[in-house]
Amino acid sequence: MNHSPWQTLQQTWRRYWRLHKRRDEPFWARALITIGIGVAFPTGFILIDAALRGRWPSHAWWPSWLLGILIAFTIHTMYRATELLLSQDRIDRLQDQPSWRTGLLFAGIPVVGTALGMLMARPLLSWMLQQEVRIEAFESLQGISKFLLISLAVSVIWGLWAQIRWQRKHLQLQATEAQLRLLQAQIEPHFLFNTLANVQSLMEVDAPRARQMLEAFTDYLRASLGQLRGADSTLSLELDMAQCYLQLLQIRMGERLRFEIEADSIARAAVLPPLLLQPLIENAIHHGLEPKLEGGQVRVRASVHGTQLEIQVFDDGLGLEAPRRPRRAPQAGHGLALVNIRARLQSRYPERSSLTLSTGPQGLGTVATLSLPFITTASPT
Repeated sequence: MNHSPWQTLQQTWRRYWRLHKRRDEPFWARALITIGIGVAFPTGFILIDAALRGRWPSHAWWPSWLLGILIAFTIHTMYRATELLLSQDRIDRLQDQPSWRTGLLFAGIPVVGTALGMLMARPLLSWMLQQEVRIEAFESLQGISKFLLISLAVSVIWGLWAQIRWQRKHLQLQATEAQLRLLQAQIEPHFLFNTLANVQSLMEVDAPRARQMLEAFTDYLRASLGQLRGADSTLSLELDMAQCYLQLLQIRMGERLRFEIEADSIARAAVLPPLLLQPLIENAIHHGLEPKLEGGQVRVRASVHGTQLEIQVFDDGLGLEAPRRPRRAPQAGHGLALVNIRARLQSRYPERSSLTLSTGPQGLGTVATLSLPFITTASPT
């Protein structure tokens, strides 16, 4: 998808303030933002100094701007080096589970980067101005003390802001997970009663099929009840639950439902929040296959691409353009399934996850694509 330069800048700005090992945004956008920051800080300091002194500075501003840009690019380079040296799992832990090491890293890089930027700027400015340039912060003990004091104050403010931001994000994640638990508590009894009613009705006309449905339902409960109560699951467990669920529906729909699940062992080891996959399968069957007289097929595929896990649910049903099928009786949460999944992804993996719907191959059916970080270590509860 092609974005306008302004949209590209907006997307880059949102990603600029978090560490990402893989940078998909163009370099020119990151460079432009870095230049803007490098110009903004010295401009702010000059204006504050002018307000305190009560007079406008008479010297040229561009040396201060050049100094600020050099410092900004030095800090940016140090952060990028940190991204490349650390694994994505380690980066996520640093940003999402703050500790004193996190504070030391995120406060130390700007301080060291500022010092290095000043040291590199001195000979460059001296050459450009054809005169000796002196930087106050390194010319005397008083200057060094002032630089360290300002750096300490900025680091403390940055640390407090990061802690507040993390706490707010953590509370948002807890609220989203609580909403999921409530949603699941509402859906499970409905699904349970419907399945048992189907078993009861089949017992009078087709006892072997009723027994088969009951066995499939038992397998589904065994696969689902343990993991839905935890904060994390694995793709292997999610796929096992999806297979039990599809087998259960296949007994009810007969030859009108066919399915296949494909995932290698690497993808199956991925850790992810529970109940991301099943709502996509439910949507594929309810909106795509059940209204179609001959039914159709559901295919679930999972693969790893670099640092991302990609899960796709294909169906060859009626497609996105078909009118949405009304339910005979409202079921809690079905209209909010996709919204709920996107909210959970945004809360857990901001800027690194997505859920998209598209038309299937050859214009048939629908493809739901779920992309999230490939992680193999469960997050602490």
